[in-house]
Amino acid sequence: MKTIQPMNRYLLLPLAISVLAINSANADKIPASKVSLPGGTNTTVTWNEPENYGNHLYRIYVWVPADSTATNALYHVYPKGNGGSSNCSSTDANNPCYEIPIDTTQHPGEFVQLTLNNDPQTQWSFNFSSNAGGGGSVSVNASNLSASETLTTGSILFDNPRIGQPYQGGIIVSLTNGGQHGLIAANQDLPSTYSFNDAQTAVKNSANYDAAGQAYSDWRVPTSNEIDVLFQHKDLINATGTFYWTSSFSSKAYAWLEVFQYPGIPSFSGYRGPDADRTYHAAVRPVRSF
Repeated sequence: MKTIQPMNRYLLLPLAISVLAINSANADKIPASKVSLPGGTNTTVTWNEPENYGNHLYRIYVWVPADSTATNALYHVYPKGNGGSSNCSSTDANNPCYEIPIDTTQHPGEFVQLTLNNDPQTQWSFNFSSNAGGGGSVSVNASNLSASETLTTGSILFDNPRIGQPYQGGIIVSLTNGGQHGLIAANQDLPSTYSFNDAQTAVKNSANYDAAGQAYSDWRVPTSNEIDVLFQHKDLINATGTFYWTSSFSSKAYAWLEVFQYPGIPSFSGYRGPDADRTYHAAVRPVRSF
């Protein structure tokens, strides 16, 4: 198999720059000169993951130059490397491969996300492998295309979850385990203030969320530790309330809340205490984990 590697790792396509700057400023970008693969030839372009060690979670986007005429480009995602095999099988436990077809004629001059079942939340877990071909990669081959078609390729974008990114109904406020897990805050506070007990019920009412939040049913009131994370990112999540409930209680009469901003006594901002009367009405910013 003839392999065509990107000719210059540090050369960005002009159009790619504008798209990346707008949508994915913090993503890992592997730029490449434009490469044309004639249909019916056994030619391949391969991009290796930015970090071929540890565990990393990515959304993946490929650049489609405007002159690509391939109607069925088959992109292969190898999260653990291809192990030296040209076969593509998602059930291979050691070196799984996922094949994603793209009609490039429908996306001229665009980044296209590689997804499973057209799910835009698709994230690929890249894990270093010591096998031959270890380290995750993405590749595309032109052999399945007709001789009248040309598959043109460019840069690839490995977009890893980051704090502040819209994701799964809200905004990411913390990440763990290489971005594979984290905490998401809802896009807005619940629409009113609530007593401690009522807050635990209101957080389960889907009518209290925007369209993005309504896609998920596991929203909850943050714990006393999680409320600290929300306070640290209060500007990021646009939390404008004064007092916010946690799900933690100290007795039948009292529970934990946190002061996000207190104009009368600014030094109170960030105070978290267990001595709030559970009948007091405070704001609620729901969270969920992924």
